Amino acid sequence: MQSFAYKVKSELCRQPVSRQCCARAEAYGVLLFCNTFSSAEVRIITENPEFAGRLPRLFQRAFSLKFDSLPDGTRDKLIFRITRQEKLRRIVDLLGYDPSLVLHVNFGLLEDECCRTAFMRGAFLAGGSVTDPEKRYHLELATTHLRVSRELNTLLLELGYAPKETTRKANYITYFKQSEAIEDLLTAIGAPIAAMTLMNTKAEKFLRNGVNRRVNCEAANVD
Repeated sequence: MQSFAYKVKSELCRQPVSRQCCARAEAYGVLLFCNTFSSAEVRIITENPEFAGRLPRLFQRAFSLKFDSLPDGTRDKLIFRITRQEKLRRIVDLLGYDPSLVLHVNFGLLEDECCRTAFMRGAFLAGGSVTDPEKRYHLELATTHLRVSRELNTLLLELGYAPKETTRKANYITYFKQSEAIEDLLTAIGAPIAAMTLMNTKAEKFLRNGVNRRVNCEAANVD
């Protein structure tokens, strides 16, 4: 059975890869929240076949390049890699980094709101998760880069959100527990169906709780 997070990412992957600036912003989010982004290698690992199908188109549109190795499709974890130095240098140059590649968020690439939401979509696809709303309300983005995490929080605040922060092992976590914030963020980055599912689930919970309270009250009155 597919998880709620899996369905959210599949919905996000149905967004078109159109404007180059937004494609680059989304790919940028993927790189900062993926498994490895260094001057020696890019390595992206996913279990979602729709995200795997999107990645080659996204990187071609964003950077005009292809991955050096693609997953063979025989394993649950799908791995994409870039190790050729000329490709890595192209990515670094287009993202505005110096050769030392000290990772941070280059806000100059995210001046337009469409690019900011595309960046958030890429970050979620590579490093995000969201809990089934039947259980609880929780959405998080995880990165191994402290400075990226801090600057992500700044970006979210500028977009009108109020995230919280924590650490888990070697990861820096930005998260939300308010259902309204999760609904708004999912809608903004391109998953309105998932946001509606969350809203409907919340409404059903509210109704069930109301019925349970009335039943308990009536039972107490009978006693």
